[in-house]
Amino acid sequence: MTLNQRFSIVALLLLGLNAQAKTDALFLEAVAAVESGHNRKAIGKAGERGMYQVGKAAWDDASARLKAEGHYAFPWSKWRDATAQDMVAASHLRWIRANFHRVGMTDPTPEQMALVWNVGWTAARSQGFRANGYAFRVANLFRLSLAKPR
Repeated sequence: MTLNQRFSIVALLLLGLNAQAKTDALFLEAVAAVESGHNRKAIGKAGERGMYQVGKAAWDDASARLKAEGHYAFPWSKWRDATAQDMVAASHLRWIRANFHRVGMTDPTPEQMALVWNVGWTAARSQGFRANGYAFRVANLFRLSLAKPR
């Protein structure tokens, strides 16, 4: 399956076909593989939804960020929509990166980014951003996808 088949081409077009958006899409592909096996219909034990397993609070925050950026704000009720999942996940990833920048970490590792995705900013920071098994799995998949010729 190619990138465009997994990550909504509509989301890529809305986010811009630039290098950062493409790299983010590859990172999110790795998150989706670990979180749900790319199952857009997945519902987690704590109510997380979609292939990225985003919880309602993170969804609402990411959707508000989209609105502030001039994009459509996807309500929680749209969690089954592929473009909504991709746009919200990409917005959440930008929020994670912005938090790292805010604390002076301008080049976080894929492990650090994945850890925050998995346990949240506060928990990840309190443990010194030390990667767990989840973070290593996501980072390894991400690096493999970067190495593949496209």
